[in-house]
Amino acid sequence: MMNGCQKEKSGLIIHSGAIGDCLLTLPLAAAIKNEFSLDRMDFIGPSEYIDFYPGRTCIEGIRSIDSVPLYRFFEEDLIFTRDDNDRLSQVLADYEQIISFLGEGDPQFEKNLIYAVHSTHSAEVTVLPAKPDPAYPDHITAFYREKFTAEHQLDNLPDADDTFVHPLPDDYLAGEELLQQAGMDPDQTIVIIQPGSGSPDKCWHWHNFILLAAELEANDIQPVFLLGPAEQARFPKQAIKAMTSFCVMENLSLTQVLQILTQADALLGNDSGIGHLAAAMGKKTLILFGPSNPTHYAPRGPHVVIEQIPEDALTTPDTPRRTKITTRLLQWL
Repeated sequence: MMNGCQKEKSGLIIHSGAIGDCLLTLPLAAAIKNEFSLDRMDFIGPSEYIDFYPGRTCIEGIRSIDSVPLYRFFEEDLIFTRDDNDRLSQVLADYEQIISFLGEGDPQFEKNLIYAVHSTHSAEVTVLPAKPDPAYPDHITAFYREKFTAEHQLDNLPDADDTFVHPLPDDYLAGEELLQQAGMDPDQTIVIIQPGSGSPDKCWHWHNFILLAAELEANDIQPVFLLGPAEQARFPKQAIKAMTSFCVMENLSLTQVLQILTQADALLGNDSGIGHLAAAMGKKTLILFGPSNPTHYAPRGPHVVIEQIPEDALTTPDTPRRTKITTRLLQWL
């Protein structure tokens, strides 16, 4: 606890990406927090993707990116003075480490960001690229760490733990209740199935998930389908009908998904933000990758298995690979 004369040392992450993109910045955030002995780390990002961070991650405070006029940093000849009490400057006024994944490659953005920060106080401002070069040989979390280390001329920045999302005690109770309301027994073996993703090009054919769910059920494993609005709009009616022969949980908030995952023994899904969340919680996570590069973008966690799906198998039933994946899950569980 800070005494009355001692100011908190704070850091800030800025990212405008989706669920997985934001989550994959947290190992860097944790490493920076530890390296510079920061008392807190905050995050500016899409509120629907980061609202569960406080108390469950290294992030203490969040702010919706829609509430901060960051677009102004792309303007030319933006002026900040100490007398203006500019709102944008004030948002950044309490941080001594600011790391932005927004605006890299735009000299106007970086210049304005630094100027705005330094109009109120002295701080370290780092603008990092959100994506590595295609030829980069390692994971994106290693890329972030290397870029930050080089920028600050550090000898080393120790990596953070693979499990970096820690549910609260109440999350376990809420997860049990949500499953019971859906008619499921939380004490049985449960596999969460995420058959969709942010892009239809990343999705294994829905028929594979249904047949796989039936095979799991035949082995006394409870499959639970997670469906959001995108899946409900994208999948044909026969797919939704077939999935409803199993347990289907629809339109959950991200916090509710986290709570359901506390009760899961494993997650099976496409390359999506939910897979990143499950992996970061330490869950057994089997992810199907289509066109994206898993070397860069695989979910980070202690129990992650990647299955690369060729393009032709994304649009048709895929019996050989389904059998392989089912066998792996049964061995795992």
